[in-house]
Amino acid sequence: MQYVFLSHDVDWPRNGAPLEHIMARKDRFDKNTIENVTSKNPYYNIPEYMEIEEKFGIRSTFFFRTIYENGYYSDYESDIQSLIKGGWEIRLHLDPNSINSIELISAEKAKIEEIARTKLQGNRVHYLGFNEELPEKLKSLGFEYDSTVRKTKDKIDQNEMGFRMLDGIVEFPITLMDAYMFTYMKIPEDKIVQTFNDTLSMSRKINFDFNIITVIWHDNVLKMKGGRMYQHILEYLTSQKDVKICRGIDLARMVNKI
Repeated sequence: MQYVFLSHDVDWPRNGAPLEHIMARKDRFDKNTIENVTSKNPYYNIPEYMEIEEKFGIRSTFFFRTIYENGYYSDYESDIQSLIKGGWEIRLHLDPNSINSIELISAEKAKIEEIARTKLQGNRVHYLGFNEELPEKLKSLGFEYDSTVRKTKDKIDQNEMGFRMLDGIVEFPITLMDAYMFTYMKIPEDKIVQTFNDTLSMSRKINFDFNIITVIWHDNVLKMKGGRMYQHILEYLTSQKDVKICRGIDLARMVNKI
């Protein structure tokens, strides 16, 4: 079986990006999105992700920050509650300035747990900030997995597939991320689904205990060129008989049973 850990980093406040930020990047959006930008901020897409994933009968993982510029993490409380009620997974998107302090990590964890009303078992550091001491800290705070490691930006690497055990924490390295695909790999929109196909083919050829690719598709990219291919990606993935799309916690617990 080929597993896909499907995840979304929620990097922007709930009210979306400032208008001037969007207009400076208006070539990334279609005409209709720009014409309606004042009534619907294209950087906020959680309901749309839920609708698309519900259509395909899948559930993914959302990572939420505690520090938002021009917004508050608590603004997402209703979204988080809706996601949890619907079977989606909520986890921490740790600030990179917190990774060296167990007290700061604990404080961030507590903030999201308060509005999620559930314990957090997974983490990903914002901007993929990581150091070798982080897994031990996460383990001591009750986390079961992390998904932060990514060493390359301009290629798809077999070393960023599968999983690692680091100080008792399951680490899922990042295999595919929207921003890297568009910015560093220069993959055109009409080649994105093929890139997923090629990545799965690469993974299938490797003798992992679990064949896993980990995907980040940010909340804010759903209406952007490239990002708007998300539904086509799911159409492809769900058409593959040997592919199972999973939440991070489900994969982590499968791994821990080995």
